Parts: sequence; structure tokens; C-alpha cells
Amino acid sequence: MNEFVSRHDSSLGLIIEKEFPGKRCVGGKYSAIGHSITLYERDIEIQCERSLGSLARLEEYKWVILTHEMGHALDLDLAVLSDELHRTGNSEILYQIEVNAWNIAEGLIAFIDQDLFTFIKDESLAHCTNRMLAG
Repeated sequence: MNEFVSRHDSSLGLIIEKEFPGKRCVGGKYSAIGHSITLYERDIEIQCERSLGSLARLEEYKWVILTHEMGHALDLDLAVLSDELHRTGNSEILYQIEVNAWNIAEGLIAFIDQDLFTFIKDESLAHCTNRMLAG
């Protein structure tokens, strides 16, 4: 995975940790400050099992999470959108940030089953929309 990340952006760091330190189930996170991606192994397992019913496709699921976070890292609009989100609190901007990341990820991950990728992407975007409606 490190080699894959470096091939797309040699300055982007990849950190693997056991689990997310907060209460939420977070599979991965991009940090613009450190220009790094952190993947949380246990959280990815939980998400995979919840979404797919088993861990049979865990390796593919990890790649989807990684490329989604890379989508954030490679999004040239992220800084402007993040500033606008913090300034306005407009949840539609959060949705756009997520859509951008998924669109970039899709171009990075041609080696993963497209139906699986689309399923995970759609589930994630639906969750994002539900958070917007609830919050």
C-alpha cells in the first residue's frame, strides 16, 4: 500500500493504526496538516463486516478506504472547500468534499471490482446525507 500511495504522491504519508481513538467507527482519515492518511484496521474490519456481512472481502474493502482517503489528499479543491465549510457550516459542502474524494478514488482503483466500489461509495454517501439531514 505504501508503494501505491507513493506512486500517486511521494509526499503523502501512510500510517496504519489498530483502531480509531474516538467513539466513532472511522476506517480512515486524511490529515492535511501532516499530509498523511491514517487507516484504522479494527474499524475497517467492523465496517466491512457491517456492510458486506463478512470479512471475506476485507482486503478489497481496505483498498477502497485507502483510495477514498487518497481522494481527499489529491483533491485540489479540498482546501477551498474546507475553508468554506468551516466558515459557513453548510453541510452541502461536506457532501461535495466526499463526492470529490470518491470521484478521485474511482480513478485510482480500477483493479477492484467496480460493483463493490460502487456499493461502498453509495453506502458512504448515503450515510453522509443522513448525517446532514439529522444534524
